[in-house]
Amino acid sequence: MQHENKPSETFLSDPTYFLSRIDRSVADNIRDIEKSFDEDAGIVKDFIVFISRKMKKDLFGFTRFTLSEFCKETGRNKQTLCEVHPKFKNNPKAEVPEYFGHRFETTFDYALFHMLSNNIIFSRSYEYKHQDKVIELKNFAILKDIKVSIDRHTNTIKIYDVRISDELMEGFFRRYYTIDTNGYKHVGKGRGGDGRKSLYIFLYKTRHQLLSSGKRITKLPIDLLASVAHIESEEPRFKKKSVKRVLDYIREKGKLPFDYTFVQGDPTKKYQELYWVSLDFSVYHEVMEAKEDHNFYIALLERMRDLFHHTYGNHVQITGEKDTFQRWLTNSDADLTHKANELCKAYFKVHNKDITLAMAKKLIRGGLFSDDN
Repeated sequence: MQHENKPSETFLSDPTYFLSRIDRSVADNIRDIEKSFDEDAGIVKDFIVFISRKMKKDLFGFTRFTLSEFCKETGRNKQTLCEVHPKFKNNPKAEVPEYFGHRFETTFDYALFHMLSNNIIFSRSYEYKHQDKVIELKNFAILKDIKVSIDRHTNTIKIYDVRISDELMEGFFRRYYTIDTNGYKHVGKGRGGDGRKSLYIFLYKTRHQLLSSGKRITKLPIDLLASVAHIESEEPRFKKKSVKRVLDYIREKGKLPFDYTFVQGDPTKKYQELYWVSLDFSVYHEVMEAKEDHNFYIALLERMRDLFHHTYGNHVQITGEKDTFQRWLTNSDADLTHKANELCKAYFKVHNKDITLAMAKKLIRGGLFSDDN
């Protein structure tokens, strides 16, 4: 091998921005999440953003977390999430679900169980292309397994181990929009936060689509933006004022630079909306995720799957474990040297540069995007 190279700057996280990913089928169907999960929808959206951020930052340890970590990354209030879920608070006779000996009674725990037991149901089928095939999704599983344990060092802190669905993992690797998750957590604080987060996702989705097609400006109906942000005012002037307030808040707190102006529709066009918002992302200087990042993750996952199946085939079984590959992948000590070898090969394939086995092991143990790499 050549002398040791530091991984490219795409591995380093900016303290202001963290360019993560969100599944397109989720971002394109925010309303379907709200319909499918009702009062838990905000936590469900947060979880999808949170777990995708963990995968981007540390592919080899993304499935284990604490509630404090979740709240830090999403802006949620920990005390609120620890309260008894409204379903059981308002109906003491309601049966609390139990799974692997744990009662899913708190607001956060029940939302997790909700994601395990229910899918996102799309109001219309969602289609995307993969390897010249059209894949159709009619519903979307989020989790396939949950285990809750108590940290043996503190005896009080809950440790959550989750196994995400194949659909969500596929979305992270192949079917996604880029989103700054540092800004996401800031726009959600305070009253109306879930609506602002939904609009924040929508704006990043719009930005991603525009930049991918070489454009910077688009025009959207004000009613559409108001609906996404949960603004229910009927009077046009009040709706305009509310939309302006939310857009300004997202620009300030979420640090998403864009310009906007309110424009009237063309009265000569029948059935056209009367009021529109022109969005201009020309001022946005942050580059989109490098193509090398995308190719590296794809190459790495394929090599990890091949290594796992070559080593263990279909015979490995772990009692109570529904996804042995995911558990193996997120156990950084399991087959570390073999994993590091495959990471070196994936990195060379994409960047045409060598990294040492020691650096590869450090990336696996410390996280691909850990601050000290």
